[in-house]
Amino acid sequence: MAKKPGSSRFLAISGAILGLGFSLVGSAFLGMYLGSLMDRGAPTKIYTPIGLIFGLLVGFHRAWTIIQGIMKKKK
Repeated sequence: MAKKPGSSRFLAISGAILGLGFSLVGSAFLGMYLGSLMDRGAPTKIYTPIGLIFGLLVGFHRAWTIIQGIMKKKK
Protein backbone atom coordinates (compact mmCIF):
# COMPACT_ATOMS: atom_id res chain seq x y z
CA MET A 1 0.00 0.00 0.00
CA ALA A 2 1.56 3.31 -1.11
CA LYS A 3 1.31 6.45 0.98
CA LYS A 4 -0.18 9.56 -0.51
CA PRO A 5 2.32 12.42 -0.80
CA GLY A 6 0.49 14.84 1.56
CA SER A 7 -0.88 12.37 4.09
CA SER A 8 1.94 12.70 6.62
CA ARG A 9 1.72 16.51 6.47
CA PHE A 10 -2.04 16.32 7.02
CA LEU A 11 -1.59 14.06 10.03
CA ALA A 12 1.02 16.39 11.51
CA ILE A 13 -1.23 19.43 11.10
CA SER A 14 -4.31 17.66 12.45
CA GLY A 15 -2.32 16.41 15.43
CA ALA A 16 -1.13 19.94 16.15
CA ILE A 17 -4.68 21.30 15.94
CA LEU A 18 -5.92 18.61 18.34
CA GLY A 19 -3.05 19.45 20.67
CA LEU A 20 -4.06 23.12 20.59
CA GLY A 21 -7.64 22.30 21.52
CA PHE A 22 -6.73 19.88 24.28
CA SER A 23 -4.20 22.21 25.84
CA LEU A 24 -6.60 25.15 25.81
CA VAL A 25 -9.65 23.27 27.13
CA GLY A 26 -7.66 21.12 29.54
CA SER A 27 -5.88 24.03 31.14
CA ALA A 28 -9.15 25.97 31.47
CA PHE A 29 -10.83 23.03 33.22
CA LEU A 30 -7.82 22.48 35.44
CA GLY A 31 -7.79 26.14 36.44
CA MET A 32 -11.51 26.04 37.21
CA TYR A 33 -11.11 22.87 39.24
CA LEU A 34 -8.26 24.27 41.30
CA GLY A 35 -10.21 27.49 41.80
CA SER A 36 -13.26 25.57 42.98
CA LEU A 37 -11.08 23.66 45.45
CA MET A 38 -9.86 26.97 46.83
CA ASP A 39 -13.45 28.27 46.98
CA ARG A 40 -14.58 25.48 49.30
CA GLY A 41 -13.33 27.23 52.41
CA ALA A 42 -13.77 30.81 51.21
CA PRO A 43 -16.87 32.90 51.98
CA THR A 44 -16.87 34.35 48.45
CA LYS A 45 -16.67 32.29 45.28
CA ILE A 46 -14.02 34.38 43.54
CA TYR A 47 -11.30 31.78 42.97
CA THR A 48 -13.16 29.74 40.35
CA PRO A 49 -13.33 32.58 37.80
CA ILE A 50 -9.75 33.54 38.65
CA GLY A 51 -8.70 29.95 38.07
CA LEU A 52 -10.56 29.92 34.76
CA ILE A 53 -8.83 33.08 33.58
CA PHE A 54 -5.44 31.83 34.71
CA GLY A 55 -6.06 28.47 33.01
CA LEU A 56 -7.04 30.17 29.78
CA LEU A 57 -3.91 32.30 29.88
CA VAL A 58 -1.78 29.21 30.37
CA GLY A 59 -3.66 27.43 27.57
CA PHE A 60 -3.18 30.33 25.16
CA HIS A 61 0.52 30.45 26.03
CA ARG A 62 0.84 26.73 25.35
CA ALA A 63 -1.05 27.12 22.06
CA TRP A 64 1.27 29.96 21.08
CA THR A 65 4.35 27.82 21.73
CA ILE A 66 2.87 24.98 19.67
CA ILE A 67 2.18 27.36 16.78
CA GLN A 68 5.70 28.81 17.03
CA GLY A 69 7.13 25.28 16.87
CA ILE A 70 5.09 24.53 13.75
CA MET A 71 6.24 27.73 12.10
CA LYS A 72 9.91 26.95 12.83
CA LYS A 73 9.52 23.47 11.34
CA LYS A 74 7.93 24.96 8.25
CA LYS A 75 11.01 27.08 7.47
